[in-house]
Amino acid sequence: MRPRSASRLLDQAREGVSRGLRIGLVGATISDHPEIEELVLGLREMGAEFSVSSLRLKPLPHVLLRALAEGKAQSISLAPEAASETLRQVINKNLSSDDIVRVVAEAADAGIRQLKLYFMIGLPTETDEEAAEITRLALDLKRVLEQRRANTRLILNLTPFVPKASTPFQWLPMERAETLKRRLDSIRQSARKKGIEVKSESVEESLIQGLLSRGDRGLAQVLAQVSQPSLSTWRRALEGAGIDPDFIHRESDLDKGFPWSIIDSGVQREYLHRELERALSGLETPPCPTENCSECGICRGEDSRERSTTAERAP
Repeated sequence: MRPRSASRLLDQAREGVSRGLRIGLVGATISDHPEIEELVLGLREMGAEFSVSSLRLKPLPHVLLRALAEGKAQSISLAPEAASETLRQVINKNLSSDDIVRVVAEAADAGIRQLKLYFMIGLPTETDEEAAEITRLALDLKRVLEQRRANTRLILNLTPFVPKASTPFQWLPMERAETLKRRLDSIRQSARKKGIEVKSESVEESLIQGLLSRGDRGLAQVLAQVSQPSLSTWRRALEGAGIDPDFIHRESDLDKGFPWSIIDSGVQREYLHRELERALSGLETPPCPTENCSECGICRGEDSRERSTTAERAP
């Protein structure tokens, strides 16, 4: 990460404020910016109205929450991703349920009026019971808000998990539609009974994402035949091309050659193997250091980078 300095960002913000513009802070991990407190205090001092794209739950400085509320940010988005601590370990989310409760309480105390919490359904190793923990956690959070008499709206956003290429989960199957729908419906019904708003992405669209994420050149013919973005249209096109869409629901051998194996991302295949093993064992991988790291291979440089030779290039 190469963050812009707070002074440079404040100069740009000052120009925007002079034009009557609202400021938006956009980045993968806004709260990790090394000068985040200086930045938000500077924005507050100049009277800027500002918001952020999304926030990490940990770390999340209280000064940032307070500045957001005073900067007229009515809503913030947080991504616990999973309600089960076991599942959060699988996806390397070093976060406890107490951390989530604490941040929600602090956001309410700071004056934030709307909290959007993002969760994934169908994560590797997830069970029905673990999916149901989303509702239980949401109810705990609602009680926290009620105890504080906070006028804060809680919204759950649920998204089916799609394994992606060049990640440790590229070998794992995507959960089947019937399981995803059952878990989503269960959470939706139980949460809404308690007055909690639930939004979710389409399971059908997520399955199409799964096909696009890990398909090969055979999908070119399918794409040429698809006239509407519906699962039924995709199934007909896949059948016409002789492609079994169930491949996204099957686990792949670790030595399988993928279509994207020809792309050198810099990350060694063996590193992804190790990270998959660590994920399934619930072992945490610490964040990347800022310098002098050769763990995954991406920071070794083009000349000295070790490339995996174990996988054959897929057609």
